[in-house]
Amino acid sequence: MTAYTDSLSLFFGNNENLLKAVMALCSIKNFKAGDTILAQEDEGDEVFCLLEGQVRALVLSIEGHEIWLDDFGPGEIFGEMAAIGGFERSSNIVALTNLTVAVFPGNQFLALMRKEGSLGLKVSEVLVKRIRATTQRMFELSALSAPGRVYAELLRISEALEEEGVETRIIKPVPVAATFALSVNSTRETVKRAISDLKRLGLIRREEDALIILAPKKLGGLIN
Repeated sequence: MTAYTDSLSLFFGNNENLLKAVMALCSIKNFKAGDTILAQEDEGDEVFCLLEGQVRALVLSIEGHEIWLDDFGPGEIFGEMAAIGGFERSSNIVALTNLTVAVFPGNQFLALMRKEGSLGLKVSEVLVKRIRATTQRMFELSALSAPGRVYAELLRISEALEEEGVETRIIKPVPVAATFALSVNSTRETVKRAISDLKRLGLIRREEDALIILAPKKLGGLIN
């Protein structure tokens, strides 16, 4: 278990007593890439903390289409909403890679939240962040065109980069078109076409392992 202390501390912090309590409560499970860890509408209240690997949260629409919600990496938790609210699972959680997770019984995780105020605050912050992100994506899906959603996502996943005294932004590594399309609820062809248009307009530049947004403000002005 001590091998996973660093990953656990990414979420639970470095308080030695809290980490000891966390380690005493959880069990360790391994999954293979492609495994479904949680299924939408399933019952169960376990809370998971990702120790190694990456997972994706997806919702199935009435028509059976997968709608991307988020990707999680080491130190992030999932499954907490069922534990807190007693709901059915609200999404599918699928392993993108081979992974290792710490699994907490829901009632014991809640008891630890009640005892440790810092943990309760951390979980609240996670929920607020996810609700805000979901609300923003719902707005974009209803209010923006497909290219507009591509432009908004490019700005959202980019980071500031100072280049020759001019404000630029960078996305590294270059996102996979199919994955990017899923995140904006569009098609791979639409994503490629939108990015090609931006290259033609001189707003982005492709490098070997990165996309450089050369004029973030102009790109923002195209979002509609």
